[in-house]
Amino acid sequence: MQEFYDIIPAFLYHSIYFIVLFILCILVCIKYSASNGNENIIKDVPSSQLFTCFFSILIILFIGLRPISGKYFTDMPLYAHTYNNIYDGIFGGASDSRGEWLFYYMGNTCKSLGLIDREYFLVLAALYFGLMAATCWRLMRRNMYVALLFCLMSFSCYSFGVNGIRNGVAASVMMLAITYLHIENKKHLAIALLLMFASVGIHKAMFLPGFCAVVALFWLKDPRNAIYFWILSIFISLVAGNYVTEFFVSLGFDDRMEEYANLDEFGEVMESVNVKAGFRIDFILYSIMPIIMAWYVTVKRNFKDRLYNVISSTYILANSFWIMVIRSEQSNRFAYLSWFLYPIVIAYPLLRMSIWENQDRKLATILFLYSGFTFFMEFFYYG
Repeated sequence: MQEFYDIIPAFLYHSIYFIVLFILCILVCIKYSASNGNENIIKDVPSSQLFTCFFSILIILFIGLRPISGKYFTDMPLYAHTYNNIYDGIFGGASDSRGEWLFYYMGNTCKSLGLIDREYFLVLAALYFGLMAATCWRLMRRNMYVALLFCLMSFSCYSFGVNGIRNGVAASVMMLAITYLHIENKKHLAIALLLMFASVGIHKAMFLPGFCAVVALFWLKDPRNAIYFWILSIFISLVAGNYVTEFFVSLGFDDRMEEYANLDEFGEVMESVNVKAGFRIDFILYSIMPIIMAWYVTVKRNFKDRLYNVISSTYILANSFWIMVIRSEQSNRFAYLSWFLYPIVIAYPLLRMSIWENQDRKLATILFLYSGFTFFMEFFYYG
């Protein structure tokens, strides 16, 4: 059985994932570049949805059955150790979960079903990528495979699928929850709140995007107000960033924040992941792209789409929080509390709204730049 799981060496996973996906993105770009209008965007092709489901299963199997390797998947051995010791008195379930009761209940359930650690990781991969695909189906089913490519080639998708696993699973649950946020539909609203509750039960830091989504739905209905707050957050971070970080640590929002704020407590483990702290202009420039898209669609072109307003405002508000604590070590963990919505904020208007003439070609250009940036960063900047 062990030999079956280790057919693909651990060191090849990163390369296979990004090379295959980048090739698929290029093929899609070629297809859309050949169009003279918006025909691909408005076309409903059921076979593409079947292909997307099949491809999602392949991704789940590929990532879920990866070898347990601390060298190539930094956090994976710790998750495996935790899971394998659930019944040995070391990790006793909810009492040791730091409030993340649902994630530990999932582990206890899988262990009681007799699943070994490799099968447990397969379950987590199914949740992470499966719920991501379900979000694409709910929001952009006509071009579901393109939407999924945006998600899979987002800057943090791979790392939170193989390293920050709990955060990734919780984010996918939250992402799906936001698609149900409708004031008029009480049933959908109840589903959204239930999914948000589950997301926080998996990783309690997801309270932040959940709170931002509720604020965006009921009070902050215009994304331009969220943009104003985002700009203000930059000044707050420049003037009083350290005080803001200490304030949130004192609130106990997430006790990992106190750990991330102090590199010494992590020692060699944190040094091995090449932590860079400080006011990250490069991260801010990366984060601003969805904000520019939201501004162009909702302010410049005045498109009226309430769900997109909620999604984009949630991203902007959550990203504002990250900017205010950007100086803390491992602040990328908090950036992901907004970045998990990054591909949706970009792809939704491209695949649901008629923004430009020859939008198919513009979509091809944006997808190529989007996926090319991730490919470059993974192989040449960090690689």
